[in-house]
Amino acid sequence: MKKSLLINFVVMILVFAGTFSTAMAQVTTSTMTGSVRDAKGPLPGASVKATQIATGTTYTAGTNSEGRFNISNMRVGGAYKVVVTFVGYQAQEYDGIVLRLGEPFALNVVLNDEGVTLNQVQVVGVKSKVFDSKKTGASTSISKDQLESLPTLSRSLSDFYRLTPQANGNSFGGANQRYNSITIDGAVNNDVFAASSSSITPGGGANTQPISLDAIQEIQVVLAPYDITYGNFTGAGVNAITRSGTNKVEGSAYFFGRNQGTVGKTPNGLKSAKFSDYQYGFRIGGPIIKDKLFFFVNGELGRKAQPTVNNAGEQGAVLTTEQAASLASYVKNKYNYDVGSYGGQDAETQNDKVFARLDWNINSKNQLMVRHNYIKAYDDVLSRSGTSFKFGNNGGRNNSTQNISVLELRSQLSESLSNNLLLGYSRIRDARSTSGSLFPHVEIQNFNASGNIVAFGSERSSTANALDQDIFEITDNFKIFAGNHTFTIGTHNEFYKFRNLFVNNRYGYWQFRSLTDFENNAPSRAEVIFPINGQNPEAKFSAAQLGFYAQDDIQVTPEFRLTAGLRVDVPLFFDKPGRNEAAEKSFGYRTDRTPKSTPLVAPRVGFNYDVFGDRSLQLRGGSGIFTGRVPFVWLSNQFTNTGLLTGEVRVTGTAAAPIPGGFQPDPNLQSTVGTPGNYQLNLIEENFRLPQVFRSNFAADFKLFAGISATLEAIYSKTLNNITYKDINIKGQSGTLNPTFTGGSDLRPTYSGPKVDSKVTNAILLQNSNKGSAYSLTAQLQKQFASGFGASVAYTYGEAKDVNSGTSSTAVSNWQFNQIVLDPNNTPLAYSTSDTKHRIVGSLNYGVRYGKQGLFGTSIAVFYAGRSGNPYTYLYNGDLNGDGSNGNDLLFVPRTLSDIKLAIIPAVTTGANPSPAISIADQWTSLNNFIENDPYLKSKRGEYVARNGARMPWQHSFDVRLMQDLGALIKGSSNKIQLSVDVFNVGNLINKDWGRAYFLSNSASSLISYNSGSYTFRAPSTGKAYTVDQIGSRWAAQFGIRYIFN
Repeated sequence: MKKSLLINFVVMILVFAGTFSTAMAQVTTSTMTGSVRDAKGPLPGASVKATQIATGTTYTAGTNSEGRFNISNMRVGGAYKVVVTFVGYQAQEYDGIVLRLGEPFALNVVLNDEGVTLNQVQVVGVKSKVFDSKKTGASTSISKDQLESLPTLSRSLSDFYRLTPQANGNSFGGANQRYNSITIDGAVNNDVFAASSSSITPGGGANTQPISLDAIQEIQVVLAPYDITYGNFTGAGVNAITRSGTNKVEGSAYFFGRNQGTVGKTPNGLKSAKFSDYQYGFRIGGPIIKDKLFFFVNGELGRKAQPTVNNAGEQGAVLTTEQAASLASYVKNKYNYDVGSYGGQDAETQNDKVFARLDWNINSKNQLMVRHNYIKAYDDVLSRSGTSFKFGNNGGRNNSTQNISVLELRSQLSESLSNNLLLGYSRIRDARSTSGSLFPHVEIQNFNASGNIVAFGSERSSTANALDQDIFEITDNFKIFAGNHTFTIGTHNEFYKFRNLFVNNRYGYWQFRSLTDFENNAPSRAEVIFPINGQNPEAKFSAAQLGFYAQDDIQVTPEFRLTAGLRVDVPLFFDKPGRNEAAEKSFGYRTDRTPKSTPLVAPRVGFNYDVFGDRSLQLRGGSGIFTGRVPFVWLSNQFTNTGLLTGEVRVTGTAAAPIPGGFQPDPNLQSTVGTPGNYQLNLIEENFRLPQVFRSNFAADFKLFAGISATLEAIYSKTLNNITYKDINIKGQSGTLNPTFTGGSDLRPTYSGPKVDSKVTNAILLQNSNKGSAYSLTAQLQKQFASGFGASVAYTYGEAKDVNSGTSSTAVSNWQFNQIVLDPNNTPLAYSTSDTKHRIVGSLNYGVRYGKQGLFGTSIAVFYAGRSGNPYTYLYNGDLNGDGSNGNDLLFVPRTLSDIKLAIIPAVTTGANPSPAISIADQWTSLNNFIENDPYLKSKRGEYVARNGARMPWQHSFDVRLMQDLGALIKGSSNKIQLSVDVFNVGNLINKDWGRAYFLSNSASSLISYNSGSYTFRAPSTGKAYTVDQIGSRWAAQFGIRYIFN
């Protein structure tokens, strides 16, 4: 014990001295606490011994002067046998205890003297998820049984996040998904750089899961944990722990697959094109040395070939086969460029995963865990929708390789001291490649309908795109048990090293307002960013985030527990961007600035009150500050865009004044299309701080009749620090919108005057904003029957508002696509992109075992999710206010024709898409009908719409999993074949009109086009701003077969 104490003491000194640091380490273990008494009172010196039967791991503790004991750093799961002894008293034994991740197990024992005859074995079983003396804030625990029994198509962690009532996809409580923290075995498994807007874990761009589901034992989602060891998020903390080996060799080999025969028809009545999606894998665990050393290994291969949808000629596609062939031929003949396919093609996704873990019971006081996770993956990307069409060579491939290692040492230093040390290292390499030969990215707008886009050429974000991440972390939590106090002193620090190459529009980005304009060589916009003076445009920098904390967990009375703590997080940057003194003179901000190392203080307090002392009514809650990470992609912009590494050309044209020289097809001559030497600038406010929210919650848990538990929970979050962007190259308002455009109804300010610095395209300043808030109200019922039947249902009403939802990875996009009416540098509070008004989730599960020794089994699980539709925004197509952005002007909804200056849409008599002229009267009739049939627009007649003010329809989905076990005893061991089928969106299987999902690219509809002082309108082909999601609206099934031995 002295040696162990010395080792951990030295580690603590090193950590707190700053030699190492870590950020948040979510918990990886569980704890057992309680008391030992007799009829007269506490029994100091009683012995408590807990043994995990499967591994022989033993934990011991003695009671203190108050008869209390604490055993920390215990393995999650079970079953445990606990023996409580004291001289002169009858021993008490408890079997079947199961420990849950991060949820202490309370065991209060009453001993009787040896003269009293008692039953020595008492089965305790699994503790309630709801009634937990240490539970304060909102959280959801997902057990191994749930992971195995609930439906999942992708076999991903995120398939189970949806069990959290406050979730909406990867967002929790209306927060940006980039503000979540994901850990596996307590170590960081976020994509901390967060370049992807669709994934929150590494490899998301390659469409791979961060780990095989077969390697996961349990998941915990926390939204408001007042335990101070949780940190680095302002959304939610998601923590998963992996499986480990036991004294028994057990394992599984499995196959899951689906193809075109396991999905329904599209809402348009089309059968799925041929595709395949297969996963093969195995897992095996067992002892190397019985009771001492254990192994667990998992390997998995994913192979997917997915056809594109909305291909040319298909119903609902942007263009016909004839139009696509004509355009492809035109580009080939004129520019000698092959645009690629326009029919269906397979997009391949592959991933290889290997996971290995060792657990070593060094002695009864120390356990060591070492594990490694390896992933190699790629994903072909080519997306088409009802409003956007990309030719084949406008796609690309995302590649990802990951190696993540974790070491954890858990030590019980004495009956009153424990320590948990965790080290982690992640090496992640991502890169994007393009299809076809290099060619400028070209977009033809308003193809067949207003807002439609056809694109070809090298995808503009893919031609220079690579990311290397190296992350080292160290966490140490030291606990002191003193009477009714549990003190925690700890630190969690993360060190980062990044190399990011991202040059948007590297080989040119061109826009044409119509096919006619393209054929007439009349582009409306051209942009290119290029290296200057032989510079390497990569962003290379190192940083760290250090966290230090202390906490006192007080059992004030047997019924009331109070937790109070203080956490301090400190960001560090070890590198600076280059200094551009010319830009500094123009704007007054230094380009070599990074966030200050300002300590961010986060106090928290939580409570849990067992009102009647029998856990029939539990009140809990708390308040505190939560500090998150800044997605490093936002900060990398400052390193790349200093004006010293890249130059930029950006020119616009009109029908009356086209871009001189027209379209330039040579990708290597893009910088010649305009005045060279312009550049984009990214700056940061001197006092910029990490994201922070103040969060408070209050909940009541009730035990109702028949073992039903009910929960009422309220959560409120107030923004303290979030992001906002300004383009400080805009001098200010230059005028107002010409009254003739809208009959004087829309007099929004315009910003078409000269820039502060004519050599700078945009000077985007990253600042903090304290505007924003979110709240949710949840009611939930849960019941688990002894017969194998379980049920749960929850309803959540919520609201989330912000000034910038941070949906993009680049500063300029986060600014220019943040929709406004008035000042583009002072965006008002509006609904967040992640706002979810209503959400209902429910699950039913039933399982029964039968046959000899229960070798046969049948189970069914049903999951339902219903929610109000996603918010979206109505915009103009064009730069109405002259601020340089084509995608941020909110719509003014005309009352009458006098409120909008419509222009005749001329006839097109040549080219691939001939069409008749559309008169002003016909356009107004069409527009007026559209407004009348849209409840939101109708309510906004004569007003401006709000960002994210409109909503798509409600969405409902039922998912089912059926499993059948066929078992046999072979040499005394259980062997079984398990057959399974998962069916998602079962309603659509029953009725083709049920289970509809909806889609709108970028959650924005450019409803009306603006050009040179007048407007035009083409009604969307669907009659709605959004379209029915052709993939998400179909039922889909997956079949599985698994061999299990144990």
